[in-house]
Amino acid sequence: MVTISKLVKLSKKGQLVVPQKIREKMGLESGKKVVIFMRGDETILLTPEKYASYTCGMLKRTWGSTKEEVESYINKERSSWK
Repeated sequence: MVTISKLVKLSKKGQLVVPQKIREKMGLESGKKVVIFMRGDETILLTPEKYASYTCGMLKRTWGSTKEEVESYINKERSSWK
């Protein structure tokens, strides 16, 4: 694993420039979107694809452990819309 650290400065508008080596490592090009989020006191910058793989499965079993439990939860929520 390669670690790249760069000190960057925010512009007056709150913008920052992602250094070239980091853009290349992340596969970023002009106009491409990134996701920035905070976890505790860390700020993390990811591509949307990497963020999706990072968060995949985080809500597993939130609405039930079986297909029947999930369907029951969905039906209960839908009936509350009326």
